[in-house]
Amino acid sequence: MEPTENVTREQKAEGANLILEQGYVTERDEPAMMDAGWCHEYLEQINDELRLRTVAPRGTLALYHYYMGPGSIIFDPARFTAAQAKAVLQKALGFAK
Repeated sequence: MEPTENVTREQKAEGANLILEQGYVTERDEPAMMDAGWCHEYLEQINDELRLRTVAPRGTLALYHYYMGPGSIIFDPARFTAAQAKAVLQKALGFAK
């Protein structure tokens, strides 16, 4: 799958790198993720890049509502459960209990 007009080759590669390194990507890592619709295309591009690299991790997209509004996270489900992904998202975006 070729990068699209909406997702550049650089974003695709950086997203795959982040999934491999930290296990997730949030809007703090990629500001365009503030657009929930764009995230679906980004997820497809990241997973394509991971397939090209022949590595096992694949990302999953989760949309959460937290105290400041909606947030998106693409995460490796082998490393995080959905609840852990929500906690990671809240911490990354500045939520503190």
